[in-house]
Amino acid sequence: EVKAQCAAVLLAHCSLFSERFSYDVQSLQVNIPQSDPVFAPLGSSISIPCFVSLSSTPTTSSSSPVEPRVKWTVVSGGVETQILVARGQRVKVNEAYIDRAALLNHTSSPDDLSLWLGDLRSSDSGHYRCEVQQGLEDASDLVQLKVKGVVFHYRDALGRYAFSFHQAQRACEAIGAEIATADQLLAAYYDGYEQCDAGWLADQYPIQVPREGCYGDMDGQPGVRNYGTMDPDDLFDVYCYVEQIDGEVFHDPVPQQLSFDEAQAYCRAAGAELATTAQLYLAWSEGLDRCSPGWLSDGSVRYPIITPRERCGGPQTGVKTLYRFSNQTGFPEPSSLHDVYCLKGEFSVLCLKNDCALNRI
Repeated sequence: EVKAQCAAVLLAHCSLFSERFSYDVQSLQVNIPQSDPVFAPLGSSISIPCFVSLSSTPTTSSSSPVEPRVKWTVVSGGVETQILVARGQRVKVNEAYIDRAALLNHTSSPDDLSLWLGDLRSSDSGHYRCEVQQGLEDASDLVQLKVKGVVFHYRDALGRYAFSFHQAQRACEAIGAEIATADQLLAAYYDGYEQCDAGWLADQYPIQVPREGCYGDMDGQPGVRNYGTMDPDDLFDVYCYVEQIDGEVFHDPVPQQLSFDEAQAYCRAAGAELATTAQLYLAWSEGLDRCSPGWLSDGSVRYPIITPRERCGGPQTGVKTLYRFSNQTGFPEPSSLHDVYCLKGEFSVLCLKNDCALNRI
């Protein structure tokens, strides 16, 4: 009888301890409040929020809480890249992200692991993972970032270096874009953009591979050249920027190639209008690849290439332009025959007389 009473008392104590233990223990949790993809403009900065609730376990007076290890990574193109790692007040940033990545509030608020990322490039698009390790526990959360926008060089139909500053602004607006900023051009340069032409934004142009005639103020070094402050009446080309297009790109075959006037009439008959240069550039940045030069609304003839091939403009990606003259000036004669890119509805581009498949932008 005594043994039974002792067993009952022991069982009661065990049950009470078990209840208190389950009440006191909190598992490690990591949360990124944003579940939908996050969009940010080229050249801008962004804060990706992430919060942690650390696990709590019963401890003795001689033990101390396990210091958590924080890690931010990005997965893009099937490759995972570490951005930074932190433990306590120590933060180690990947060399590729020096001066571009930081934990915003971790010093003052240890449960706030939000990542600041600056000078955003198109190559920064990907799935960002916030991960915390505490002892044997590990928790993480994930969010997708999409960097939107494309910078492109634009030249007047009459020839090279024909825009004053105000004319350059109007030229970008006329083709559905705006004049690019220095930050946007620099971000495009770091993504591999190269162009040996001085253009208004302020007045800079990007060079990846220095060559004769493209040295500018960099003495043969790669980088974005800068002519300094220029008179707004001086003449240059322009760098334009476009960020958003909603709709779908698809093909509608036509029986023969068209002159510029015929291209305009064809689009109107289809309940559409000629697409602008900016809209074609943005469609290209979203994945459009067509080896088929076509008319655009400004009288230029261009075609977008994602996968380079020799018969489609050589080894470089980009939107290719057909010029009238060998020095890469002048738009084609309006009577010359080409395919056509139309705009239908709310920014729906039709690339005509080509093997295009329906593609959501």
